[in-house]
Amino acid sequence: MSVLIRFFKALWDLVIGWAAEVLVWLRKPGSVMKVCCGVLAFGCMVAGLSAYEKEQQIKDLSAQVVKVRADWKADADRLQADVETRDQRLAEVAAALRAEAEKLESLKAESAAALQTLAGKIEASEKEASTWRGRYEQRPDTCKAALELLDSACPALKGY
Repeated sequence: MSVLIRFFKALWDLVIGWAAEVLVWLRKPGSVMKVCCGVLAFGCMVAGLSAYEKEQQIKDLSAQVVKVRADWKADADRLQADVETRDQRLAEVAAALRAEAEKLESLKAESAAALQTLAGKIEASEKEASTWRGRYEQRPDTCKAALELLDSACPALKGY
């Protein structure tokens, strides 16, 4: 452990010593090159810091772009699934409606046939009733007398 502490102390002394020598060298007057080197070093430091800041901004924006793309893809997939589900439901509804329309057509045909049959039966019944009414009106006098006798015997059954 003490070896490690001695190593860091020696490294620190080296860095501080080097910085002190540079400051002494820069304090000596008379060299235009020193001024140019100082200005150039300051410019390089500012440019480096600026480049580092821009790089961090680019990394942040790149991460945002990746996130937006992933979100967009997830939304697109979800919407596509919703459209496919809706299309499937619409197809099911259309099939059910077609089946109901076929049932309705068959029921309509059955109803028309039943109506026609019923109309025929009504017509036959009316014809039979008119035939019976005609025969009833032409009944013989003995039949009329028997019915009148029946009417007097059973007043509850009167009028047939």
